[in-house]
Amino acid sequence: MANIRFTPLRIGTTNAAGERISSIDPLLSRTNYFDGQLLKASDLNRDQIYLDERLLELGQVFGAGIVRGLDLSLQSGHLLQVAPGIAIAPSGRVLQLANTPLTIDLLNSGLIATLNDGRFRSYARGLYALALTHAEVVDGVAEAFPKDLAAPRVPHVAAWAEGVELRLMPLPLPLPRQDEIAVRATLARELLSGGERLALPSDDAVALGLIAVERGRVLWLDRGLLRRPQRALNTPNAIQQDLAAHYQELMQAVLTARQSAGLRGAFAASQYFRVLPPWGPIPQDCIDPVGGRQQFFPKDYEVSIAPVRRSELEAVLADSAHLAPIDLERDADCDVMVLVPMSDTAFALRARQLEAPAEVVPRSLGRLARLDRLALRILPQLPIHRIDTDADVWRAIWADVNPAELMFVRRPPRTAETAVSAVVLALGMTLPPPGSALPPDAALLEEQLDAALENVDAAEEARGALEAEIARLKVRIAELEKAVAAGGGDQRLTDALAEIERLKLALAAAQKEIETLKSDDRNAAVLANALEAASDRIDALKAELDAARAEIERLKTAASPVDETLKQRIEELAAALDAERAKSATLEQDKATLTAQLDAARQRIGELEAALKDALAKLETAGGTDADLQAARDEIAKLKAELDAARASLETTRAELADTRAKLDASLAREATALARVAELQNALAAANNEIATLRARVAELEIQLADANAAIEKLKIEAAQASNLAIELTLERLARARGADDAGVKAARGADSLIGGVEPARIAAVQIVGLADRRLDPALWPSTLAIARAGLAGFEKIRDRLFDAAGAIDLPKFFLEEGQNFGLSGTQLELWKRVAG
Repeated sequence: MANIRFTPLRIGTTNAAGERISSIDPLLSRTNYFDGQLLKASDLNRDQIYLDERLLELGQVFGAGIVRGLDLSLQSGHLLQVAPGIAIAPSGRVLQLANTPLTIDLLNSGLIATLNDGRFRSYARGLYALALTHAEVVDGVAEAFPKDLAAPRVPHVAAWAEGVELRLMPLPLPLPRQDEIAVRATLARELLSGGERLALPSDDAVALGLIAVERGRVLWLDRGLLRRPQRALNTPNAIQQDLAAHYQELMQAVLTARQSAGLRGAFAASQYFRVLPPWGPIPQDCIDPVGGRQQFFPKDYEVSIAPVRRSELEAVLADSAHLAPIDLERDADCDVMVLVPMSDTAFALRARQLEAPAEVVPRSLGRLARLDRLALRILPQLPIHRIDTDADVWRAIWADVNPAELMFVRRPPRTAETAVSAVVLALGMTLPPPGSALPPDAALLEEQLDAALENVDAAEEARGALEAEIARLKVRIAELEKAVAAGGGDQRLTDALAEIERLKLALAAAQKEIETLKSDDRNAAVLANALEAASDRIDALKAELDAARAEIERLKTAASPVDETLKQRIEELAAALDAERAKSATLEQDKATLTAQLDAARQRIGELEAALKDALAKLETAGGTDADLQAARDEIAKLKAELDAARASLETTRAELADTRAKLDASLAREATALARVAELQNALAAANNEIATLRARVAELEIQLADANAAIEKLKIEAAQASNLAIELTLERLARARGADDAGVKAARGADSLIGGVEPARIAAVQIVGLADRRLDPALWPSTLAIARAGLAGFEKIRDRLFDAAGAIDLPKFFLEEGQNFGLSGTQLELWKRVAG
C-alpha cells in the first residue's frame, strides 16, 4: 500500500517562498491589554477609533443614500421642515432623525449667527444643498489631575454626544436669471456628466434637496436633483434612475404651472425640458392615436404607440433603463415607443384587433403576423392607419386609458431595425367589432365571486347560529309550559322575562350581522339604500321591543302576580293538607281498631250473660250441698264482675270512638278548607298561565322578527354577490348625503375620506359606526368622524369593536362624552354631543 502524506493547511496566505503575506491597515489597530500595562488616553482612543472604523465599514456594505423618511418641505417660503427618518452617508455613518421633525427658520438670522459663531448672518445669491450631516457636541467637562502640584488645573472635554444637524452648503454652480422650471431643467444636464458639481464636500453628509436663494429669500426647492435613495456604489443605471426621479418631479411642477396659467392641451417637451430619461410618464393631451399625431417629441424622432400588459410594463421599463438619456438639444433622431398599459383581458382583445392582416404581411414570405404599432408624427400623413378599423380600436383604447399610467420608453436600436414588437403564434376566437366594449375581466370576476362566496358562507354560518338559537328558544318555551303546568308560576315568569331579554340580544346579534354584511357590500348606491331600509327596520324592531318590555311591566303590575309568598303559602297548605290526610288515616285506623274491640267486648258480654244464665238455671234446678251452692254463687259473682268490667270497657271504647269521630270530622273540615284555598290558588295559577301564554305569543312574534332579519341577511347576500368594488365607490361623503346631512356634515365626511385614503379596514369600521348611529346624532357624528381620522385611523376600529362588544346597546353620546378625548375629540365636538344628548 502506498504511503499517504498529510500536510496541514497553513493559517493565512503564503507566497511561493512559503513566507506569510498579509494586507495590514494601520488605521484598524487596537490595543493589546495585559496586566501591569501603563495605559494612556491615546490607547483608549485607539480602541474607540477601531470600533468606529469597523462600524463605518459595515455601513458602507449597505450602500449610501436615504433609507426611509427625511422628506423635505418648504412652508411659507422660509420654514424648512425635515421629517423623521434614517440615511447612510457615503462614509458608512448612519444618520438618524428620530421622533420629531426638524424645523429651520431661514429668516431667523440671530439664531443662525449664534450657531455659526457670528460668521454668517445672511445668505448670498446662489444654489445651496440642504444636507443632513454628522455632528458632535460637548457632553461634559472635567479637570485633569495635574502632573505637578504647583501646576494649575486645566479643564478637558469629558464626553462627546453624537447627533445630526442641518447644513446649507453652497454649490459651485451659478444661479441663472431664469424662471424656476428653466433653471431646474438646465441643472438636470449636470447629472449626465456624473453630477460632480452637485456632490457634497463631506462624506459624512446626505443631501436632502436643493434651494435657490436670492436676497436672503428662498426662490424654490428641488428634491430630485440631489436626493438619492439607498443604493450601492457604482450601481448600474444610477444616472438614469436619478434623471427619471427628477423628471417626474419636474413634470408635476410643469403641469401645475400650466394649470395655474390657464394653459390647456398639448405642448412640446423642449419647451420645458433639456434632457429626458429613457423612460417616464407623458401627458395624455400630447398624444392623439386616433389622428396619428404627437406634439411632445421633436419631429425627427420616430414615435410609435402600442398597448402593453400591466404585468409586463416593469420588464419593458427595465429593458430601456440601460439606454442613454434623451438629449433634446443634441440627439437628432431617436426611436421612442409610447406604452398604453392595460389588463390582460383588454390586451388579449385589443392586440388581436391591431394585428396586421394577411394581405399586409403575406404568409408566402414566411413571416409571422405582427402587432401593428401606430406611428405618430407631428403632421398627419395619409394613410394614417394601415387598416381601416385601427382608428376605432384606438378610440376605444384611448377612452379607457388611465392618464397616470401612460409611459414612453426609448427603444433599443435592434428593435427599431427589426420593426417587430410582438408576434402571433395562434389565432383563436372570432374578434368582436372594434367599437365594442371590453369583455368582463375574468380575474376581477373571480375576485368578486370569491368575495361573494365568502360573504355567503359567513351569512350561512350566521343563519345557522340564528336557527340554532330559535330551536333552543322553542325548547325553553316547552320547558316553561311544563313548569307552569307544575305550578311554579313566579319563577317561570321571571325566566320568561329573561328569555325576552335574550331574544333582544339575539335580535341585536342579527342586527350586527346585517351591519357586517353591509360593510362587505360592493356598491355604494345599493349600500345606501340597504342602510336606509335596514335602519328603518332596526328602528321598528327597537320600537317593538320597547312595546314588549312595557307590556311585560304592565302584566307584572296590573295582573294578579303569583309572588313568592303565595308560592310558600301553597306549599304550607299542601303540607298541612297532607298532614291532615295522614292524621285522618290514623284516626280511621284507630276507629276500626276501637270498633273491633267494641264488637269483641259485646261478644264477650253476650258470652258472659249466657254463662250466667246457665249457671243460674243449674243453680235453681240442680240440688246440691251448700258448698256447691256457694261455689256456684262465687262463679256467678265472678261472672257479674267480669260482665261489669266488660260493660265499663265498652263505655270507655264508645267514648273514645266518639272523640275519634269528632276529631275526624274536624280534620275533614280543615281538609275542605284547604281544598277551597287550593282551588283559589289554582285559579291564580290559571291567570299566571294566561300571562305565560301571552308571553309565548310575544316570543312567537320575536321569532317572526328574527325571520325577517334573516330575510334581510339573504337580501344583502344577493346584493353583495351582484355589487361592485366597495373600496372604490363607498365613501363617508356618500353616506352623509344619503342620510341627509347638512353642508358642514358633508364637508367633514369628505375630509375624513381624504384622511382615510386607501386604508380599507379604517373605512369599513367608519361605515359600521355610522350605520349604528341614529340620524339625530349626525350634527355631532360627522365632525367627530373628521377629528377621529385626524387623531389616528386605528380609532375607528377601536370604537367599532366597543360598539360590537356591547351588541349595539351602547349610548353613543355618553360614550363620546366620556372617552371622546381619547380619540381626538376637542371641546367643540364634545359640546355638540352634549346638545344631541339633550
